Order: sequence, then C-alpha cells, then structure tokens
Amino acid sequence: MRNYTVSAALAAFTVLIGAGVTAAPPQTPAFLGIDDVRPGMEGTGRTIFAGDRIEEFQVHILGVLRNVTAPQRDLILARLAGGPLERTGVIQGMSGSPVYINGRLVGAVSYALGSFPKEPLAGITPIAEMLTATADVSNGRRSADGLALNWPASPAEVFATLGRLASRASSPLGSLASTSGLRVQGPASLADLAPALRPIGAAMVLGGFDPTVDGEIRKALSIGPQTSAPARNPAAQEGPLRPGDAVGMALMRGDLEMGATGTVTHVDGNRVYAFGHPFLNLGPTSMAMTKARVYTVLPSLDSSMKIATLGPMIGAMSQDRATGVAGVVGPAPPELEVNVTLRSDRAPERKLRFQVLHDQMLTPLFSYVAILNALAGYERQSGVLTIETSAEVSFGAAGTVTVDDVFSGDAALSAAAAAATAPVGMAATNEFRPALAEKMNVTLRVREVQEYTTIDRVWLDTTQPKAGATHTLNVQLRDYRSGTETVSVPLTLPAQTGTFTLLVSDAPTLTTFEDRETRPGKPTNWTALLGKMNGVRRNNRIYVRLIASSAGTVVAGETLPALPASVRSVFDEDKTVATAPVAKSIVGSWEHRMNKAVRGSRELTLNVISR
Repeated sequence: MRNYTVSAALAAFTVLIGAGVTAAPPQTPAFLGIDDVRPGMEGTGRTIFAGDRIEEFQVHILGVLRNVTAPQRDLILARLAGGPLERTGVIQGMSGSPVYINGRLVGAVSYALGSFPKEPLAGITPIAEMLTATADVSNGRRSADGLALNWPASPAEVFATLGRLASRASSPLGSLASTSGLRVQGPASLADLAPALRPIGAAMVLGGFDPTVDGEIRKALSIGPQTSAPARNPAAQEGPLRPGDAVGMALMRGDLEMGATGTVTHVDGNRVYAFGHPFLNLGPTSMAMTKARVYTVLPSLDSSMKIATLGPMIGAMSQDRATGVAGVVGPAPPELEVNVTLRSDRAPERKLRFQVLHDQMLTPLFSYVAILNALAGYERQSGVLTIETSAEVSFGAAGTVTVDDVFSGDAALSAAAAAATAPVGMAATNEFRPALAEKMNVTLRVREVQEYTTIDRVWLDTTQPKAGATHTLNVQLRDYRSGTETVSVPLTLPAQTGTFTLLVSDAPTLTTFEDRETRPGKPTNWTALLGKMNGVRRNNRIYVRLIASSAGTVVAGETLPALPASVRSVFDEDKTVATAPVAKSIVGSWEHRMNKAVRGSRELTLNVISR
C-alpha cells in the first residue's frame, strides 16, 4: 500500500469495511461565536501526531479574515505551536483539528498559508459555519454539469474528468486575486495573507495500483510523491470517535484501496463533523466513514504530512459542503460490489474483489479505474492483446445489463475496461430514474496474440430467395495470419417481395449505417435505456440486416418502414412525438456470435419473389 499527500479537495474520499462503533455520548456543545473572537486570545487544539493518542497544541489568535471564500464566510487566522509543529509547520492530515478557547469550541484548523512557511500559520473555519452548511437535507440527485462522459470512455477522458473534479473542489479561494474587500480584526497586514490561504492537504492512501495507473491518478488529482507503505488493515483505536481523532474516507476498498484521512472536529451523538473545508463540494453525498491510524508525521520544507492509513468502516458521510463534511456513525452506505476474474493463457486464474462508492459522478469513473487497474496490474501494456470481456451489471430490481465482447489490438486493454463499465456510466447519469449499479461481475480472458477474423465473401444458398422462406447465408471468414472458415446463418425472410440489400457486417459498420440511414432515436424511458445498453453492438458478432429502400419514419426511436403517405403526415403533424423521415428501413435482423473479433462487411442484392 502507498501513502501520498493530496490537496484538501480530496481530503474526504470515502469507503471501507463495517464495524460496530458508536460516536461519543451526546453532550451539550459549548461554542464560541466568530464575533467573540479577538486578537491575542489563546486557545488549545487537539489532533493525533502518532498512533491513536490525541495530543494538544497551542493556538494564538491573530485576527479574523472576513468574507474570504464567500459573503459572510470568515476564517480565523492563528499561529500554532507545540508538539512537532515548530519544525513541521501546519501538517497535512490535521485538517479538521478542533480549536478551543476557554473550553469552548471555536472551529477547525483547515487552511494553511503559502508554501515553505517559516512558522505554522493556519486558517480556522468557524464551527457555526460547519454546522449550518452540513445540516442534512434530502439527498437529491446532482447534475454532472461539465463532468458527464459519453460511455464507453477512454482513459484520457476519465482521468481528465477526475482532474476537473479535483480542480473544482479546490477552487473556493482560486478567484481571490486581491484583498481589497477584506475586513480584518487585528493588524492590517493580515489582509495580505488572505490570497495565500489554501486548504490543508490530507494523507492519501493508495493500495493495489499498477505504477502506470497510479501515475495517472496522481497527475489527475494532484497527489504528491510516495511517502511510505503502511501495514494493511492496522488496528484502530477502540471506543467512540472523539474530537481530534483521525477519521478516514475511501473511494474504493478491498483488493484495491483508495482513500484519505483527516481529523474529527465535533461529535454530537452519532453525528460527526470534520475537515473544515470541502472534499469535492458535492453537497448531499453517500460515502463510507472509517476510522484511521496515524503512524507518524513526515516533516517537509514544502508541506509536512501525517503518514496514516484507513481503518474499519464505522458509518457514512452524508454531506460534503464548502465548510466541512459531516456524517453519521452507524450502517454502511450503499456500494458497488465488483468481482473480477482474470484468466490468462500464461498464468493461473486470479480473482479480485473490491467495493466502489455509490455516487452519480464518481461511481462510473472509479469503477473504470478499478477494472483498468486490474488488467494493467497483470497484463502487458505494450503490444497486442486479445481480451474476451464478459460482464453482468446488476441494478437490483431495476434490471441487469449483460456485456459479451472481444477486443483485439494495441488498445484492447482500455477498450475492455470501457466496455465492462459503460453500463455503469450510462445508467448513473440517465434522466429517467436514479440507477446506480449494485453489483458487477466481470470475467476477462486475456491472450497475448492478435485474434480477429475478416468477412471475406458472402452468398445465399439460392439465386431465387422467396418471401417468408428460410434460406442459408454463407459467410466466408479469413482469420488474421491464418486460413479461412465458413459459417452458416439461417435467414427467414419477411413476407414481402421486391429488391432488397443484404448487409453483412461488423459492429462499427452497422453502427455507422444506422446512424446515417435509420437514425435511431434516444431512449424515452428507463426500460428503453436498459434495452439500448443490452443491445450495444459487439465486436464478436456477424450482423446481418435486410434493408428496404422504401421510405419510413422513425417514431420515438422506433423505425416504422414503408408507411403510407397519409400515415406519415399524421405523425409529422403530431409535435408531441419525436419523428424523423428515413429513406431506408431495416426489415430483417439476424446475428451470429463468434469467439473472436469480426471486421469488415459485404453486401448482396436480393430479388425476393413470392413463394
């Protein structure tokens, strides 16, 4: 397992194993309001520097920065001292550390100032802003504005989207170009420090990642270099969470693990508040809360950090807001269970199992990363591969999508990962109903060879095909660097006569024809979308389509061929139904599954006569 530093934008990534843990007993909170904070006040902070022992550090209040990240969003500026802080400065991983003045909670240490500071100056988020912003509301579905992808997606698209997501989360201070609007209690020079404020980072934990995927993740999420490799699943402190304890959040857990750790600010019954700044600023969310263990502090002139790791799952984070995250100790949140079976022609079968957080935007991205990493970790990344991809993606009572495809060539690895996870992405952002995948079983059969076959020649078993009769289509295939084979496909022709075109093709050719000629409509409900996901064109199929040149109309995504002019005019006048005229119609459809990728196409002209 690897540990990394990460910008505070990522300080709250969540998910992990369940455990029966409770929060501290309810107690009457004693808070000190922002208007009562004065320069020169002395306070005490609490955090863990090593192990599970909460230690105190000293806090000297310098003043209050008003309207820093938004109107009426203030920060308390303070100088910290005690423990290792004199030599480390503000430490990544202590984000959320509570600060008390005369026993009253003021807020959470959450921001640092500048790079290479000579003393530990920090910004403190007022506790009132944390409580107000993270109050639970209905868990409405979020828009994926600017972050939605067209699935299947490429690795470049996925990692670029993760980068945009991280950039958004760390942007509250990004537009703070001047300090002219800041009002300061204390020395006027405090205003000059405001633009240098940045969210405190956290100790990022990555486990089970191939170096190539690891590098892409660190680049996308601005994660720093490796610092240590802590033991897996360490023992965490017993008993309820306390203010000052380390707390973790995870994106993935199991054989593949990704998450980060920070500090608990306040506990009210079973409700926990932490971090003092956003994770990804998602608003309502559903992420697993974990305990965490701190090994030690790594001093650095740039940015010191806690070396920490995730512990057992203890509840769920339900709010991710500009001034902090909050959740409840108790049951685990829903997750996507992923089971991967890797079969290779050169190694024993391997089974991997992990869970991915449930989130409209993040589940598709990280399920893709997980599958890609499983392949990259055990298969070569240079040279051709052939990967048979089988998957079953379950949406519970909402239905199931089956994937059955083959990819061959230099890009087979990323294409297989994209195909397996495309249903997760397509469903997550659909407009009809909430639909996050609950379980995904994936089997990947990998061979280090180029395996595909090309459609070479096609012919029918008769020169006089008859309407309504069953005839045999013969397809001669030429294998890559090999011989030929012929497969037979029975065709029962429709009960109509005339001249038709018989298209025998691979998946890309058929998709291009349909987009250009038959104009398939967009799904208008969840059932139609489920059908579209199950009907995706596969590379291991020979597709056969009987095409008529008679005009037709696409009505709500369904092609109605050879409509009388009077009927077409009725549809054209009805503005409540999406219609489009087409010059060609598909009047017969067949397919034949192969155990390898199929390429190429051929056409036959059929003069169909009556029987």
